[in-house]
Amino acid sequence: MSKTIGERLRELRTEQGLTLEELATRCGLLKQSISYYELDRGTDKISVLQTLAKGLGCTIFDIIDEPLGREDAMCIHAPKCPFYNKKFEKTEKR
Repeated sequence: MSKTIGERLRELRTEQGLTLEELATRCGLLKQSISYYELDRGTDKISVLQTLAKGLGCTIFDIIDEPLGREDAMCIHAPKCPFYNKKFEKTEKR
């Protein structure tokens, strides 16, 4: 079962032995903000996740607990998107 973003943030932070204050210093955020995110009260922007990922030395995908390249994943726009299943012909370089 997937974990919440807050659970993953806390897990990644504690795996590295970091306190809230240490991670806050690395990220340039308030420790109260990081606590807020770890309690799943929300992250307001992707830029915050990028900042936290840099501070933790990981990627956003590590935080959101979504592995890349899942075979069962499908874009919600696939039925409407003309490019989703389109096969493109190889073109020669000129």
